[in-house]
Amino acid sequence: MQHSKIRSRLKAQLTKFTSQLTVGLSKPLRNFVGEMLFGIQASQDLKLSSVARSLGEDIPLIKTEDRLSRNLQAEELEAHLRTGLLRLGSRRVESNTVLCLDLSDVRKEYARKMEFLDQVWDGSAGEVHAGYWLCSVIGAEVHGSELTPLYQQLFSVRAQDFVGENEELLSAIDPVRAQTQGRGIWAMDRGGDRRKLLEPLLERRERFVIRSTGQRMVLDRQRHRMTIHHLSARCRLAIRPKSSRSKTARKKCTRCATAQNRSACRAARNCCC
Repeated sequence: MQHSKIRSRLKAQLTKFTSQLTVGLSKPLRNFVGEMLFGIQASQDLKLSSVARSLGEDIPLIKTEDRLSRNLQAEELEAHLRTGLLRLGSRRVESNTVLCLDLSDVRKEYARKMEFLDQVWDGSAGEVHAGYWLCSVIGAEVHGSELTPLYQQLFSVRAQDFVGENEELLSAIDPVRAQTQGRGIWAMDRGGDRRKLLEPLLERRERFVIRSTGQRMVLDRQRHRMTIHHLSARCRLAIRPKSSRSKTARKKCTRCATAQNRSACRAARNCCC
């Protein structure tokens, strides 16, 4: 009984979300998106066989799989869902929402015949493997814990329409910028510290924070030319960092095991206690 209630509640929530996400799609594709979202949630799996099995239809399982596979081939589906997700997610983007632009990867180590399969670098495992690059934009509030997916796009350098990595990043920035109407602050890791990204961001008058490699040359207020690393070392901080010794470090001291030696060492200021 409890399982049936949870299933009905999940379907109701997904139906409401799907109706907003799939505006403009045909009825068969709208139903397909709802079935896929429910099947993925119910089965906790992305395989079509698991999704089809979780739908519990009174027809042979292979028939359900064939229908899902056929609808997945719809050419307009990917672009429409990406636009719809961005439209819904942009409503949650405020003036100071952090827009995290990141390049990651999707691992396909068992794939052999997937289209434009490429060799990508897995930073977590520290190795090269088969897969695709993934460009994504996620919104996050500074004082919140919720994340809002805004944009995702797989790409491969072996694809015929691939132009370059910079073009993929700018292709993610422009639609998000159009939907959010300039709200949000872009944030990128060291990979974003490149001239072909900095100049377009400045031309678009975007606010952004990019982790610098420390080697880029800048001008200070006196027009002195120096690297960002040297300039940051000269900045005045409102609160100076303080170093402190942890309790673990104090326990490791072997020179002053007794209370008498500890007092003498502390007086000489050469003890970690």
